[in-house]
Amino acid sequence: MRSAALLLLAAATALQPLAQAQSNKWLATWGTAVVALPASANTAATSLGKQQVTLRQVVHLSQGGKRIRVTLSNEFGTTPLRIDSVHLAFQSAGSRILPNTDRTLLFGGEAATTIAPGQTATTDAVVETVPIFSDVEISMVLPAQELPTITFHASAYTTTYIAPGDHGTAEQFLPPTAPSPGLGVPDVRAAATGPLGNKAILQSANNSTGSGFGSEASGAVAQATSWYFLKRIEVDSTRKSNAVVTLGDSITDGAGSTTETNRRWPDILAPLLAANKKTAALSVVNEGIGGNRILHEGAGPSALDRFDREVLGQPGVRYVVMLEGINDIGNMNRSPSDAITEQQLIDAFTTLAHRAHAQGVRFIVATILPYEGAKYFSAEGERIRQNVNSFLRTSQEFDGVVDFDKVTRDPEHPTQLLAKYDHGDHLHPSDQGYAAMGAAVNLKLFRKK
Repeated sequence: MRSAALLLLAAATALQPLAQAQSNKWLATWGTAVVALPASANTAATSLGKQQVTLRQVVHLSQGGKRIRVTLSNEFGTTPLRIDSVHLAFQSAGSRILPNTDRTLLFGGEAATTIAPGQTATTDAVVETVPIFSDVEISMVLPAQELPTITFHASAYTTTYIAPGDHGTAEQFLPPTAPSPGLGVPDVRAAATGPLGNKAILQSANNSTGSGFGSEASGAVAQATSWYFLKRIEVDSTRKSNAVVTLGDSITDGAGSTTETNRRWPDILAPLLAANKKTAALSVVNEGIGGNRILHEGAGPSALDRFDREVLGQPGVRYVVMLEGINDIGNMNRSPSDAITEQQLIDAFTTLAHRAHAQGVRFIVATILPYEGAKYFSAEGERIRQNVNSFLRTSQEFDGVVDFDKVTRDPEHPTQLLAKYDHGDHLHPSDQGYAAMGAAVNLKLFRKK
């Protein structure tokens, strides 16, 4: 039986039109898939609702623009979400923002807003030159309120800061920490420039209010590696702009990648697209959820349930790359309700391709990675994985295939990940594995009309 939160979400989104996906004004440059977090969970978010707090969250954009706006989500909330203020600034390091880049985000001209259960809210546009691959910090001030269920994304692989009180304009929450010795950026040999180039951030009069700007947040600052109430960031689109949405589970979400370094495979793909003249205007929006399945709910709604909302509903979407199925296979013997068949997975891929094509979106599939040695490996599951991958490679239903299985497997033991690409659990790739995956995507898949 579905939870009350999922029923509420379905009712709220069932009638939402998909016309926004064809918008010629906005482009999704960052996004994340949200799920429900009960307030009773023992996490760093336990203070949310109990007192006034400021959330400062860092996100890495995949395209730039001349205007920017943010969408916040209460999709899984069962009570209204009250927000006192929201600020956007460019990141200096850690929780520190670049001085004089703080901007107040408004909702219909008002600083405060309330988001009804099951709904989202998008801020007014801010006129600002946003360079490609910008790191921005979103600071949300939340008053004390009842929040029995929190809408969040569990695994951000970047730090979120939670400070008691109103510190939306503080220059930093905690001093930045030094990177780990020897930690460098992934070598993807792609220039960090795009259609707009690396223009300097436009400096306008600081519209922040309060004496906190330029100071450090006081009180005990909690840290988490999740995103709360964030849904999407958009920039104004150009004639050539389109979004690539990567739909998946923990392997797309970036499980095992180094925190604070943006080494998920979609992060590797983005600069490669930007460095190619024919794909330079494409953004990459990561809609992976750790533990997600295609056929059954579990770690969030199934891919079948969330496809319209989190893929076709993205402004500017033109392509989807789907890497899912390993959790359906791995969990199929856990209980009778988790049982699946090979044909059910094949039918689901085909159904999603048809739904994408009906909206003019190209559907690209990725083969399922090797997983022998993982805790939920089975011979039966391996047989299904091999057969589903054969179907994905040869079916005419899809607009392309990325053979991640071939890229990541050990040639001597093809049912296993190559050792250097294995994070250690024989299921999730290492940073090097994610880099190989991103680099293996054929950019010609995104040039077809």
